[in-house]
Amino acid sequence: MSHSTLPNIQQRHYWWASGNDNGDKPADMDNHAEKRNIGEFSPLVPYRRAQRRTSNVPRRIYILGVGNIGGFVAHSLAGIPHRPPLTLLLPSQSSLDNWVDQGQTLKLTTHGLLDTKSDFDVEHVWSRSVTGEVRAGQRITTSPSDSPAPPEEEIIHNLIVSVKAFNTVNALRRIAHRLTRESAILFIQNGMGIIEEVNDQVFHEPEKRPQYMLGVISHGIYQIKPFNLAHSGHGTTALAILPRRVEEVKPHFESSALYLLRTMTRTPILAAVGFGPTDLMQLQIEKLAVNAIINPLTALMDCQNGELLHRPSISRIIRLLLAEISLVVKSLPELQGVPNVKMRFDVTRLESQVIGIAHKTATNRSSMLQDFSQGKLTEIEYITGYLVRRGEEVGIQCVLNYMLKHMVKAKARLEGERHGSLLPLEPQNPSR
Repeated sequence: MSHSTLPNIQQRHYWWASGNDNGDKPADMDNHAEKRNIGEFSPLVPYRRAQRRTSNVPRRIYILGVGNIGGFVAHSLAGIPHRPPLTLLLPSQSSLDNWVDQGQTLKLTTHGLLDTKSDFDVEHVWSRSVTGEVRAGQRITTSPSDSPAPPEEEIIHNLIVSVKAFNTVNALRRIAHRLTRESAILFIQNGMGIIEEVNDQVFHEPEKRPQYMLGVISHGIYQIKPFNLAHSGHGTTALAILPRRVEEVKPHFESSALYLLRTMTRTPILAAVGFGPTDLMQLQIEKLAVNAIINPLTALMDCQNGELLHRPSISRIIRLLLAEISLVVKSLPELQGVPNVKMRFDVTRLESQVIGIAHKTATNRSSMLQDFSQGKLTEIEYITGYLVRRGEEVGIQCVLNYMLKHMVKAKARLEGERHGSLLPLEPQNPSR
């Protein structure tokens, strides 16, 4: 998807219902139906027609990346009535070992209450499937598959991607042969610019690409240990189905995308709502702007989020960085003509959002700081790096954000060397 693929079209609405997953219309459908806004491109479609389009879609949902976001989504989906079959795609032998050590369950603690979910299928996407297979003296027992065919041969119709941004391309390459044009991929990740990389390096032919979806999640989640999460703050989940081509005013959405959207929106804990692509992009940018301040500054200063507050020197740094970010966002071609963009991305409003999130998550350690402490890769290229690149496209040199990005990359390399990492901590691309 190019950066200018979001046409400005009068917004329409789509009727969606919170009925059961078997496609049955509730007797009091008019009382149960919710008016869901899923984008400019969606016509007003009756409930029965929407149900017909999703009734024949295979129900199994695959989740690629079971960290904070992926684990929370998987746990949430496992708790709904008539839950779909869920397959966790694990990327490494260590993640498989952790899964076994944790009793092959996902745990979520909310307000001190532990909720454990089980009955997940598991596949090891870096090699062959491990369902029912003995490895390292452990037997992986999972729920029955929908099909007698080996899991690695099954087509993936519904996929949620929540791996770290820099792992997305390599992870999707492992399963690209199992994805078709009729498949739906929902990207719920930090950062932006990921889909452009996927198109360039994985799905080269536009006519054969799966249907893309995007998600922005504002729930507070942190990891206690692998597959054991804490829900520290309730939020929402914003979703959008992306059109395949710019010129499509009323595009065809694949049934798998509609099914995935419907399943997510009927999961209470996610508090999921559908938006149009332009609206969702604005939500993405708002979150990106906050992350572009809190993540790198806490990582470089080795402090909790709340420690950024009430310090004049840090406040001045935040305002200078946001001045560049605000100018870039208000100059993006795909947002020209969108109402209230200049006010929405004004420096003062962005600063109030940063302060609000830092105050709300005052005792949290940002994900980038956690990555530093473990000698892991950071997502700086998809946060600050994305803003710098978009600035260059519109003729704006983001000098301060460019410097901040390289300070993070330099510290990440130092921390990686101290932890004895044998992996390259940043892509070797001098142009960046």
